[in-house]
Amino acid sequence: MENITVAGLSASYTYTGVPIEPAPMLRDKQKSLKKDVDYTLSCKNNVVVGTAVMTIKGIGNYEGEITREFKISKARLVITIDGGQTKIYGKPDPQFTYKITSGELKGSDVVKGAPERQAGEDVGVYPITQGTLSAGDNYELMVVKNNFKIEKTGIVIKAVAGQGKVYGQKDPDLKYVIAEGALVGKDVMTGAVGRAMGENAGTYAITAGTLSAGRNYDLKFNNEPPVTFEIKKTDIAIKPDPNQAKTYGDPDPPLTYTVTSGTLLYGDTFKGSLSRQTGEDVGKYAIQQGTITLNNNYNLKIDLGEKFEIKRKSF
Repeated sequence: MENITVAGLSASYTYTGVPIEPAPMLRDKQKSLKKDVDYTLSCKNNVVVGTAVMTIKGIGNYEGEITREFKISKARLVITIDGGQTKIYGKPDPQFTYKITSGELKGSDVVKGAPERQAGEDVGVYPITQGTLSAGDNYELMVVKNNFKIEKTGIVIKAVAGQGKVYGQKDPDLKYVIAEGALVGKDVMTGAVGRAMGENAGTYAITAGTLSAGRNYDLKFNNEPPVTFEIKKTDIAIKPDPNQAKTYGDPDPPLTYTVTSGTLLYGDTFKGSLSRQTGEDVGKYAIQQGTITLNNNYNLKIDLGEKFEIKRKSF
């Protein structure tokens, strides 16, 4: 097959797990040749990584033979060791797991072997490495390492429900129970449970605070379902002062009142003022709450039993 040109043939192909059969373009000067009309094509060693040979034989109006070599290169495969793999001190190692994160196995190929970790049984972190993992000679295998953790003995704390105080009072010592695990020997808990900051009436998340069981424990604070610390409103009561009055035709004086129970805290003040039933004729009129209020830290109670009197005017 003299003067026949062969084009479109790559020097290298990536392993696919199945026979690789390139599709070259043959030309006889200006004429394109057709496969199975002008020539046949066959390949050897064209499955696994290595050097493959393609043979082109002339048929019909052509005779002779052309051979070409091409490379089959390894397929790239990336395996990532799963993160977060752990055991408790003294327990046997689990079977280490991993995922193929780039590339894929071809055909019926499988990954053999297993990852391994650095030796040691004390609490700490140990790298997990490739170990005996292999996908075979047809793959360029890259293994992304991860860490294996031997964890401390666990203990779980839960806050006691129903804890709180009244606005203005000092926080009590917050209580808790050991819900899972146990302290060993003479070990004791140190520190204290805490809560979210704030002194206004409302609910506040209870937290682990400074609580600790020491370096030999993995202390966890479980707040599910949520347990909160409640600051309740403080009660305060006022009563309009007695004997408030004016003379018919005069303007109303400011209505006064006295705190009869409870105390204003932290500089809190009343806002607004008392009012009275409408009317300007001589008589007695009920004193009403009007616009007087306190902030949301108080339960405000008002004794409205007093009357405002409009007295007769003298000639």
